[in-house]
Amino acid sequence: MKTRVAVADNNPIRRDGICAILEQENFEVKHTQNCPDILKEHLQDTDILIWGTNTGLPVNRALISQLKASKNNLRIIVLDNDCGLQPAIKVIHAGAHGYITQSVQKEELLFAIKYVMQGKKYIDPSLTMRLFNKLSDFEDHIGDLKTNLTLSDKENEVLDLMVCGYANKEIAYRLFTTKRNIENLRQNLIDKTGAKDNLSLILYRLHKEFIQN
Repeated sequence: MKTRVAVADNNPIRRDGICAILEQENFEVKHTQNCPDILKEHLQDTDILIWGTNTGLPVNRALISQLKASKNNLRIIVLDNDCGLQPAIKVIHAGAHGYITQSVQKEELLFAIKYVMQGKKYIDPSLTMRLFNKLSDFEDHIGDLKTNLTLSDKENEVLDLMVCGYANKEIAYRLFTTKRNIENLRQNLIDKTGAKDNLSLILYRLHKEFIQN
């Protein structure tokens, strides 16, 4: 049975290019504009929706939920400009199943569709090297920190809340303690890890969570 794909994109050059590739590979392809109201009638017999981003209609959780509600088990791949890591993270967090850029090559496009149809999440591999380079830069910043320390559960909780952007007063409220206690704990962490400031502490926590472990 053919995989049924709908390509919803207001950019005709990008849309027609994607459609041409899929038709050559024997997919059943439909195309339309990326307007949720217009799109509903095209999704009832669709397996995968490739959604081209539109500056007037940001991709967020509400939009993804609206699209998913149009058909059960609909897989959504977002086709975006080559904008970097942050849009990809936001799109996947919003509930999309895949993220590709408009520079995607034929083989990667076909692999993305196959991968998403297996129930997995897919991100354009061109972003992988960017992430690796970011992590390499990140590693340079924490070279002087004492990264092999074992921290207490309380210390890790405070660091996690710092990463989320909470100030001392908010952290104290969430951990049922006083602002002064949090200030003291932060200073102890700076002394213990060799960090220069709160930003260094955040980098330290990210290193422990995503690189060292």
